[in-house]
Amino acid sequence: MPHSDVDDSASCAPSFTTDASDGAHGPRRGAKKYKWHKRFAYQKFVGWRPILTPRIAELFFLSAGVLLLALGIPVLIASLNVVEVRVPYAFEGPFTSGAQQANQETLWAQQAASANGDGGVQYTVSVLIPKDMEPPIYVAYELSTYFQNFRRYARSYDPTRMHDGSSSGSPVSACNPFSYLGDNNSFPINPCGQIAQSFFNDTFSFAVADEGSLQPVAVDSSSIAWSSDADNLYGAVPAENYNPGGAAAPLRGGNTSDVVLNANQHWMVWMRPHSQVAAQKLWGSINVPLEAGTNLTIAVTNRYNTYNYNGAKTIILSTNSWVGGRNNFLGACYIAVGGLSLLMALFFFLGYDLGLIWKRQYGDMVNVSWLREAGKEVQQQQDDMRAAASSTGKADGAAVQVQAYQDDAASEDQSQQRSPPFRQQAGGGGRAPDAV
Repeated sequence: MPHSDVDDSASCAPSFTTDASDGAHGPRRGAKKYKWHKRFAYQKFVGWRPILTPRIAELFFLSAGVLLLALGIPVLIASLNVVEVRVPYAFEGPFTSGAQQANQETLWAQQAASANGDGGVQYTVSVLIPKDMEPPIYVAYELSTYFQNFRRYARSYDPTRMHDGSSSGSPVSACNPFSYLGDNNSFPINPCGQIAQSFFNDTFSFAVADEGSLQPVAVDSSSIAWSSDADNLYGAVPAENYNPGGAAAPLRGGNTSDVVLNANQHWMVWMRPHSQVAAQKLWGSINVPLEAGTNLTIAVTNRYNTYNYNGAKTIILSTNSWVGGRNNFLGACYIAVGGLSLLMALFFFLGYDLGLIWKRQYGDMVNVSWLREAGKEVQQQQDDMRAAASSTGKADGAAVQVQAYQDDAASEDQSQQRSPPFRQQAGGGGRAPDAV
């Protein structure tokens, strides 16, 4: 429609004004602004993500390698400086035969001979200290293939009765079958359950040879349990019907407690199930140094029956470091991954920074799949023209022809990319593409 035929007073364009007649709130100006927590909830924060390029990958691998090596080397050195001595004792002394039934009968005979059923087989094992060990020297025992992390075993306890005593009611069902002594409801057990029933009861004493005589080495067990366990988890309640002696000695499963529960350090350590297959528990600490070459004698009273499943028992003496005990895996893993990261950074440096590995240029149309064959033909024609020009001595004219041919091919490719898939007719309709 010509512009002169349009009435300016009847314009269809909407009008936005700031007069009060347009509404109480007026026109909306710009986008609504939210507070930071609403922008987070509505995912309105501006996102940023680095573009993965060879240079960024090289810097990432280089930074990761340096960081991991800086962590792994000190951790591995600290772990290697820890002195750890392991002394197996389950199959020593009268148990050297290794026969499962014979070892159990030897242990049962000693237990039956004692009045309370807590008798054990006494013998000594010796170990030579390989390096100087500075205090504190931690003493622990380990039971192989014990599986203390088994779910039914780990849940078998009554926390309320261990904190409040028998006044809290009957034992919970999780303690079965060790809720009552001899299945007699008149004798509830406290602490009940499988963990408490299987309380470890082997004992150890240590001595060193000094001028032809054995001098005892004190082991401090006064603070080996968590203080939070004694303050909050367990109460000052005595044990009741818990692995008793006398006529009920055949019902014993392990050690008992002669003091209130939150004062028995060994019992509180035992009540925390170990997470691995081999159960390892702290026994105490030695607060005197042991020099290299010292012959340490350990007097063992063997009571705990692990021979029914051929389980080994080991005494562990270990120093400590700022990363804990001896564990070379963490430091070695850091160093291995850091070394691989540096090798990857070197690969990117040699391949892309120095150009020792072929890389295609960005935006090169020759690498597009549907133009790859045409590009090969063009390249072959260019090679043929160069060969002909060199044979006839007309290098200058051939170079001009090659350049003209390249320009024509480039312009033809551009025109093909711009051309629509079909032609539009003047009336706005369309028709099918021309047949090839």
